[in-house]
Amino acid sequence: MSSNRVIEFSGYRICINENVYEPGEDTEILLDLLKINQGDKVLDMGSGSGILGFYVIRKGAKVTFIDINPYATEATLCTLKLNNVNPEKFDIINCDLLSCLRKDVAYDVAIFNPPYLPYEEYNSWIGYSWSGGKNGIEVLLRFLNSIRAKRIYIVFSSLSDFDNLLIEIKHINYKITDKREITIGYETIMGLELVANDKAHRRGT
Repeated sequence: MSSNRVIEFSGYRICINENVYEPGEDTEILLDLLKINQGDKVLDMGSGSGILGFYVIRKGAKVTFIDINPYATEATLCTLKLNNVNPEKFDIINCDLLSCLRKDVAYDVAIFNPPYLPYEEYNSWIGYSWSGGKNGIEVLLRFLNSIRAKRIYIVFSSLSDFDNLLIEIKHINYKITDKREITIGYETIMGLELVANDKAHRRGT
């Protein structure tokens, strides 16, 4: 496996390696957007370095970390051990989205900093970090159509198919209740808080 190195991001010490996405502006947007209650059951999808899940553990949540990239799950574990997190507070799974979980599993909160660029570069593990398919939202749509959670936090790029994303959010019966954005050059990165409208999605236990 890759050798992890320790960096500091937004005041947190985390582990990354050459095969794992390094946190950036999109991560900062989610950190600013997240609302977590004590005891929340949280899913950190595409965990990468593990910084988002580690942040919500500090807020009192119990977290399931999932990433398709084995080097990312290794970095997540490294981050949690580095910060002496109680193993009872988390599970780490190397998996393609929710394919390894029971279909009836539900969460209070689901977090996903997905691959959101309109690329299909899967010849290396790091490529999975940014390859969102031809329209930039294919991976995100797969996730939204399978997750059950009261609240969902996601980010996406203005380079992706925003109109179809909005249609899908409405279709799965969620509403946008909060948002953040930052513009870097010709690209705007947006973060959304989605809240379920129906009781089926709201069952987070």
